[in-house]
Amino acid sequence: MNRFFLFLVFLILINHPVKSQESVESSFITANTAYEQKDFQKAIKNYEVILTSGTQSAELFYNLANSYFQIGTIGKAILYYEKSLLLDENENTLHNLEIARSKQIDQLSSVGATPRQWWDNMVRTFSANTWTILMILLLWGTITGWILWLIGKERTHRKRGFTLGIIGIPLVLLTAFIASAANDLQVDSRRAILLEKEIDLRISPDPKGKTLNTLHEGVELRLLEEINDWYHVRLINGDQGWVPETSFERI
Repeated sequence: MNRFFLFLVFLILINHPVKSQESVESSFITANTAYEQKDFQKAIKNYEVILTSGTQSAELFYNLANSYFQIGTIGKAILYYEKSLLLDENENTLHNLEIARSKQIDQLSSVGATPRQWWDNMVRTFSANTWTILMILLLWGTITGWILWLIGKERTHRKRGFTLGIIGIPLVLLTAFIASAANDLQVDSRRAILLEKEIDLRISPDPKGKTLNTLHEGVELRLLEEINDWYHVRLINGDQGWVPETSFERI
């Protein structure tokens, strides 16, 4: 009896991933078909079923963003275009994101990046994997330089090897640090998109606090500080205030 029970459990465990994968593929096909038939609500429902299974991909986020855009839910369209771009800097996604942003009620002008935003923008130039590959290439170049300095027969070669080794060390350390920062940003970018149709930006973390401004869905928020269920945020125009955690979703 025990052996039969263990065998049954084994069959369930090895069969579960297969069924899960089949379910994801089936939902994806159903969602794509619904989108082509302009049944965007059905497409969204099936794309979100895939998300709840733990599956994530640039294509999935892109399709979900397109579906939300078609029904006029600009906040979620922008959110999922941004999520897609975290995984793949695709030109079509960038183009659609700009179109979605043009539909926002709040057209805020940037006052220029803060030092932290400048650093984050530089880190996001490439993915964490790309920065890691660059670090490995620089590391091999640095090692090659030191080997050339040690065993080079000509003075010119040794001098070039020494220069390459010296320059390579800080570059390897810098790219390693950037790769780590890029990975952290992928996990938590501290950026979010406002999803509420309309909400007040308040001077304090209190629903009765003084209103600084009224914001609408799609506005990008930089998360600065959390108190209870409220977040201190900064907008791209430099304005700062407090909004409830339920009003946005992290990118």
